[in-house]
Amino acid sequence: MQAELQKLKLTIAYDGSAYHGWQIQPNGITVQETLQQALATMTGESLTVYGSGRTDAGVHAWGQVAHINTSTTIPLNGLWRGLNALLPDDIVIRSVETVTADFHARKSAKAKTYLYCIDNGPQPNPLTRLYSWNIRKTLDISAISRAADLLQGTHDFISFKAADGETATSVRTIKKIRIWKRGSYLFIMIKANGFLKNMVRIIVGTLVEIGAGKRDWQSLAAILAARDRKMAGITAPGKGLMLRTVYY
Repeated sequence: MQAELQKLKLTIAYDGSAYHGWQIQPNGITVQETLQQALATMTGESLTVYGSGRTDAGVHAWGQVAHINTSTTIPLNGLWRGLNALLPDDIVIRSVETVTADFHARKSAKAKTYLYCIDNGPQPNPLTRLYSWNIRKTLDISAISRAADLLQGTHDFISFKAADGETATSVRTIKKIRIWKRGSYLFIMIKANGFLKNMVRIIVGTLVEIGAGKRDWQSLAAILAARDRKMAGITAPGKGLMLRTVYY
């Protein structure tokens, strides 16, 4: 008799430094592929891990969420322990729980929070170089904060979308932007109901240009209105970005 199919929700943390992003691709190892291999070994099933969204190469996560449909009879605690024993040290399953059949890691998500870390010290810190973007020029936090305030609310963020990003609509709602400094590190936290491809990284790159005096903080309004990727700033490196939380 075949075991009943069940849907499980996985909360995952990973250091993205060694991976070519979340989604399986032919040119390098990914987080999704690594998880699916561990699950196949553990359950004997060929399972697809459905993530809440894709993270790019080098991007990290503390609260990535995924779901699987499985017939395994392994207890949840045993599955959690077994997967963490099989996975490399840079990927950890934080929790495994049963969810209802209508749950979907991506489609059921109400909002997400991303955190970006900038090392604004005079020289790079070798201990945090894989988790932050070093900007040696002292940034104007006041100008960055004023510009960030203009992004809050519902807007068409197509100016902050990668050119190859595909989506039905580029309208998103940024619920909160928080900016703070701790020592030489500048943190930018953005919570929104959804994100376009590279949206956070392009926003951060633009804010850094404002903080460095290359743009006026009021230019954010014109960038939004232009609906043109060329009007926004550079795309910040993936290594400073972390998917913090997915809300359901």
